[in-house]
Amino acid sequence: MSGPVWHRTLFRSSLSNILSPICWTGRGYTDDWSRTGLDASGIESAIGFGLTVDDVRDWAPLHPLEIYWAKKHQLSLAEAHRWAREGVPVRDAVQARAVGLTIDELHRWEDEGFNVADAWEARETGVTIADAIAWRDAGFVIPDALQLVRDRWTLDAAKAARDVGLRRYGRVTD
Repeated sequence: MSGPVWHRTLFRSSLSNILSPICWTGRGYTDDWSRTGLDASGIESAIGFGLTVDDVRDWAPLHPLEIYWAKKHQLSLAEAHRWAREGVPVRDAVQARAVGLTIDELHRWEDEGFNVADAWEARETGVTIADAIAWRDAGFVIPDALQLVRDRWTLDAAKAARDVGLRRYGRVTD
């Protein structure tokens, strides 16, 4: 039986022991991975995700995991590149798109000092930019604030609970 052995030894794939990083033979053909610019680890990842040399070249400069993730979530090549030009990783582009967040809306969040993950998680939770700013101004980091909102906390209740704990240590925030 030709092809790689799919187990790991000492954190190195057996592919690195038996295969050149340039060519992989199996299933009756040879792929010239040297055309992709990937190192041996990147080639192993691409093969593991079922990508072809052409996939890797067409989707460049995205990494194999990003290509796989985009294809899995039906993010087109053009759309992935459009989000990438805006500095948005594929993972966040997929999530932003899933909650209906546009690039323009994302820029409004960034203008207020929030990152991409903050923006799509807030949209998913139903929190507006103004609400997120209020939570941040009250001293809450956005991921924590969003979890509190999901758990049905109001900002006033969260501040009161936080302040009770801080009073024990003589550190009232107001």
